[in-house]
Amino acid sequence: MKISDIIARIDDLKPNDYASATKLTWVNRVDGYVWNEIYKHTDFIDVEREEGVSAYDLPEGVNFEMVTNVYINGREIYPIKHGDIDTTGYYRDTDGKLNIYPVPEEDDAKPGLRIVYRVPFKEHKDTEEEAFILPPYDVAYDDYIAAMIDKYSQDMESYSNNVAFYDNSIDEYERWYRGEQNASGTR
Repeated sequence: MKISDIIARIDDLKPNDYASATKLTWVNRVDGYVWNEIYKHTDFIDVEREEGVSAYDLPEGVNFEMVTNVYINGREIYPIKHGDIDTTGYYRDTDGKLNIYPVPEEDDAKPGLRIVYRVPFKEHKDTEEEAFILPPYDVAYDDYIAAMIDKYSQDMESYSNNVAFYDNSIDEYERWYRGEQNASGTR
């Protein structure tokens, strides 16, 4: 479904004076949540470690919080907490790079460091783009946009109701997406 269709539907259901660009931002919030918390698409890079180098750049647009797993020579290593001195693992230093410990003692002959990360969400730029959630679960957009209209119109009772509707709608979509059965036992 096109984002413009979602916007037209909400404008019909809940007349308002908010610009389409503002509603596009709200659709991006929903799709950003879906991308990051439901789809969880990942990718990886393989890096050749260098002797004496512990800090490695992440791909463009990827920050440390998006890293899900790190492997050295096929074995997973884990995040190092501040108190874990001399523990094999990885951490973010003030440089924002992914740092590994221990520091490599020789260059890799082939990439020995694999960094798995969540693929960054790319915001929709145009209302003619397709939204992620398909009918009948696309009601989540209506509920979220209605909640935002109420929030900024300072109608807190309606805002609270629409947030509850949104939470339910997005939960239903997630259950469907994961193939889980709902409370009635049907798919």
